[in-house]
Amino acid sequence: MSPTPGKLEVPQVYNDTWRGWPVRPHRQQHPIRGSFLDPRPDPERGAVYQEGVDIAVRDDRPESGSPSGRTHRVFAIEGGPVSFATPRGRRGLVRIGHFGYGHIDPVVSTGEIVTPEQHIGWTWEGGWHVHLSEFVLTTGAPIVVNPLRPGGKLHPFVDRAAPQIREIRFYRPATPNWARRPKTSVARLPHEGERLNRDRLFGRVDVRVRVSDPQTYIGWFQELPWLAAPHHPFRLAVTIREVQTGRAVRRREVFRAEQMLGLPAGRHFAPGTEQNLPANGCMGLHRSVRCDGIYWFRLFPHRYWDTTRLPDGRYRVVVRAWDVAGNLATAEAGVTLVNGT
Repeated sequence: MSPTPGKLEVPQVYNDTWRGWPVRPHRQQHPIRGSFLDPRPDPERGAVYQEGVDIAVRDDRPESGSPSGRTHRVFAIEGGPVSFATPRGRRGLVRIGHFGYGHIDPVVSTGEIVTPEQHIGWTWEGGWHVHLSEFVLTTGAPIVVNPLRPGGKLHPFVDRAAPQIREIRFYRPATPNWARRPKTSVARLPHEGERLNRDRLFGRVDVRVRVSDPQTYIGWFQELPWLAAPHHPFRLAVTIREVQTGRAVRRREVFRAEQMLGLPAGRHFAPGTEQNLPANGCMGLHRSVRCDGIYWFRLFPHRYWDTTRLPDGRYRVVVRAWDVAGNLATAEAGVTLVNGT
């Protein structure tokens, strides 16, 4: 069996034991609007994965002492040398240790040594967030990992709501190109492929599931509720069971969102997926445009489900989805295979 896409096999070794958040207050959870692996527009590939999380800040309530055009201080969550910093006064990024801080105006320079909780930059007005990315440093290329995964530095993080498995559908295989949501510039994978009757499945089948992960903690999003967006689920698995015996005839872990996936976004996400509208766009358009994203996933993203490998008969497709806190949701759909075998 091939390795699970997104499963991290390499341990992370931090420079220190500090834990917290890169904006104030450090020992308090902050809302996250854009989660790891969310689709993001790309001019060449149509869409790519978000390589981090977007930690929200209130641009309409800037911190005392913030310079013009800036709103909130950003702090290092790990100490070490600054390996890269864009020039001051520009919308840029800082890399320190195993972390990157994006969409900020740096106040530190390349080569400088910083300590945990040191002020390293400002968020820009209009962005409503700092983008936090994390890397496992190896002898080869750095591995991009999920900053919210268990054992990471972002702490505390509480989520008591399980993912929501909204629907399981069956289609003839189709691979549409990414497009854009109407009235916006965000990524959308259009619906495509013949929808199949689950009581008469045969040949190769594209099994698609719609899953979202609502968040227990939304913080100040309570005052601006249109900004509270569901997350990409952390883990997804599927089991095929015979109805008559209950025996599992196929099991596979579809993905884990611990690190970047080794497959294109258009294979991981299924048609019908729409990126959530970023906060700046949502603030201006929420009265006329839906801000939430929609997540459809392929349960067999590489070669689809080859139903000819099983005898004809009745089966249950059982889907399990976990969030990063370990909350579990389960759903199933009954199907009948009619390949003439």
